[in-house]
Amino acid sequence: MAKTTVELPEALHRKLRVKAALDNCSMNDILVAALKDYLNSFRFEPGMLEVETIATDATAARAATKEV
Repeated sequence: MAKTTVELPEALHRKLRVKAALDNCSMNDILVAALKDYLNSFRFEPGMLEVETIATDATAARAATKEV
């Protein structure tokens, strides 16, 4: 499983936290379900570039692309 950091507006974060508590699930569970729904019809096509972020240190990152 991969990890990522997502910055959310305070109001959205608060709603997410409350909804997760009311539904007795984690905020991660809700975010994964929402992303799966959003990306449901997206398919990689031959020749598409996959973007991979390569962190060089805590404050700087660069993007590298590779064909999939």
